[in-house]
Amino acid sequence: MGRDVMGFDLRTPGGDSLDTFRFDGRYSILGSGAAYSHLAHTPLHYQRTPALMSDGLDELTLTASHSPHGGAVIGVGNTETAVPSGAVLLVSKTRAHEVVIPWDATTYTLQIPRAALAPLLPTLEEAPLHILTPGAPGADSAGLALAYAALISEQGTLAGAPLAGAVRHLHELIASAIGAHHAAGQTPPDDPAHNVPRLALIQRSIHARLDQPGLSLDTIARLHHTTPRQIQRLFAAQDTCFSGYLAEARMQHARTLLASPAHRHRRVLDIALDCGFADLPAFGRAFRRRFGLTPGDARQAP
Repeated sequence: MGRDVMGFDLRTPGGDSLDTFRFDGRYSILGSGAAYSHLAHTPLHYQRTPALMSDGLDELTLTASHSPHGGAVIGVGNTETAVPSGAVLLVSKTRAHEVVIPWDATTYTLQIPRAALAPLLPTLEEAPLHILTPGAPGADSAGLALAYAALISEQGTLAGAPLAGAVRHLHELIASAIGAHHAAGQTPPDDPAHNVPRLALIQRSIHARLDQPGLSLDTIARLHHTTPRQIQRLFAAQDTCFSGYLAEARMQHARTLLASPAHRHRRVLDIALDCGFADLPAFGRAFRRRFGLTPGDARQAP
C-alpha cells in the first residue's frame, strides 16, 4: 500500500521485528482531485526517497497523527524537527523526507495534486513544508480539511458534480491553510472556504444525536468549539435554522425507520424515542403535521 498507492516506503522504526507490526488502513480516492487515508498502526517509519521521486508525483500531503504518547519526527536532509501529536504536517512529495512515528497511533492523510492548488494560491512554493500546530495560523483550516475528507470518505456515495464540489471545498480549505500560514495571521473564522465543510460536520453531529430529546444549539456549538451564533449563520446561508434542520432530521429519520422492514417489529413509541421525542402523542402530532398521515399509516404504506 505504501509505495504503490501512496508513494512512500513504509517500514518499522530502527529495524524492529515485523512480528508485532500492525498497519490497518482505509484508502479512498475522492475523484481526480484528492485521496484520503485513515491508518491505525504500531510504530511506523515512512520515507519519500530520491529514488521514489522519479515517479513524478507532486501531491501535497496533509498528515495528522494522534497518540497519547506523543507526536512524530520529520527528517529532511540532516535536520530533524518534532511534529507534536495533533499537529498537521503539510509537505510536498517533490521534497525528499522521512517521518518516524515511534508509538502506536492513528494517522490521517489527505493528498492533493499541486496543480489543483496553484490557481488558488499564486504564492505556493515548489516544495512546501509546514508544521501547523494547534492554534497556529492555518491549523484550523488544515484540521477542517482532514475532518471533511474523512466525512466524504465515510459517505462513499458522492459522485459526479456533488463529489467535484466537495473536493473543490477541500482545495479551498488547504489553500486557506497555506495562505494563513504565509501571512502569519489566523484565518478569519467566517472564511467562506470553511462554511460548507464546517456545516457538513455539524450536520453529521446532529444526525448522530437524534435520540437525545434535549439536543440543543449550545451543545452542538460546544462540540465544534464555536458559538451558537456562528452555527445559526451557517444554517441561514442554507435558508434554514438549527431548530428547523433538527426537526426535519428527526422527522425524516422517523419515517425511514417506520418504513423499514428491519424495524417492523418495534413499537412506534420506541421509534419515537429513538428520534428524540419524549412521548407518543407529541410524536404523532408532529408526524401528522409534517407528512399528513399518522405514524401507523406510514408504517402500512407500500
